[in-house]
Amino acid sequence: MLNRFVLPLIILSLASSTILAGELDDGFKAFTAGNYEQALRLWLPLAEKDDDKAQYNLGILYQKGLGVEKNIKTAFIWYKRASANGNTDAMYNLGIMYDHGKVIYRSPKDATRWWKQAAELGNEFAQFNIAVEYAYGRMLGKDVDKAIMWWKKSAAQGNKDSRAALYKTYSEGLFGITANPQEAKRWK
Repeated sequence: MLNRFVLPLIILSLASSTILAGELDDGFKAFTAGNYEQALRLWLPLAEKDDDKAQYNLGILYQKGLGVEKNIKTAFIWYKRASANGNTDAMYNLGIMYDHGKVIYRSPKDATRWWKQAAELGNEFAQFNIAVEYAYGRMLGKDVDKAIMWWKKSAAQGNKDSRAALYKTYSEGLFGITANPQEAKRWK
């Protein structure tokens, strides 16, 4: 499983209004300048109004202890709220938290549920993890065709881990498939 959290910041052009985009943008500028307290002040009112990007970013601040005291439980709460509002990066991070037993309890089943939801909504990192789940049959049952399908979806978005998995799978004939050097080259 991928052991890292997704930490990308907001794609500001997706904000629903100019005002929100401006506040999100100002928070992003403060964040990149290392002024985490200012980013928190800008994002908190938006997060309280159910802006999923601001909620996700607050999760990052609390998870990493940037501008606030590090608090994984608070990060978890913000990720849950962002996930409820459709944020796939937050869903992915919740999956990591459940997979590693952060906050509440270790639950590969809950991790897989969050990754599957995020993958179906297009999150490349969750797609990679779901592919791994299918390739090894941990929670979803072994299905190499589905693993390859998810790796291809993720790789199409530029995910290097998925490209590497496809290359290795095709070049070495992993998971019971016949080696295919030509297909392997495609993913190198």
